[in-house]
Amino acid sequence: MQKRQNKEINIFSMSILDLFASAMGAFLIIMIILIPYYLNAGDAEKLVVKLRAEKARLTQQLKQQQERTTQCERQVASLQGKLENCHEKLAHTFMAVVLKWTTKHQDIDLYVVDTDNNKFYFSKHNRTRSDFPSSNAELSVDTTRGPGIEIWENPEAKTGIYRIYANLYSQHGNTANPLVKTNLYYRDGALPLQDVTLTRVGHKVLIAVVEVKSGGEVVVRRL
Repeated sequence: MQKRQNKEINIFSMSILDLFASAMGAFLIIMIILIPYYLNAGDAEKLVVKLRAEKARLTQQLKQQQERTTQCERQVASLQGKLENCHEKLAHTFMAVVLKWTTKHQDIDLYVVDTDNNKFYFSKHNRTRSDFPSSNAELSVDTTRGPGIEIWENPEAKTGIYRIYANLYSQHGNTANPLVKTNLYYRDGALPLQDVTLTRVGHKVLIAVVEVKSGGEVVVRRL
């Protein structure tokens, strides 16, 4: 897209320069044709003055147009750089995983294993970047009594595989089997992940395997 725009500006600029050059040439030819008339009329000196003035005017216009062309080319180069930067940013995606349950009192934990094999959960939440210093992802919300939610978020998810788990940490006296609902949010929208029912305390259940591709696309793999 940008190469085509740059080319159009170059063509436009050359057309203007050609126009001025053609105008100057045509003017000089006409004046040369009319010189004998002016010479016969005794106005040769006036003609020379007019020719010089017109040449100076056209030369100045040509210089101004060249300066405008240079400025336009610089602006095009700057815009092209910004566009490339935008394309680079669009090739990345954020990710947010939101897990929720409605059973009272129960404590359910969200686990996320990222592409670098960092394991995020309640005691490795990375909110201060002390658990995984090279990652800006974190378990930002951890609810210990239901109904509740848990949230893991990553502002710039790297290419690779992510695994999402749910764990029934404690029933706190409520023996019901909790139903867990999870949604994945990313650059292009949101995806509902499969619902899971937790039946065993302390047993992690895989909810989804998510792949982030090189262009920032997000795909949920079949289990």
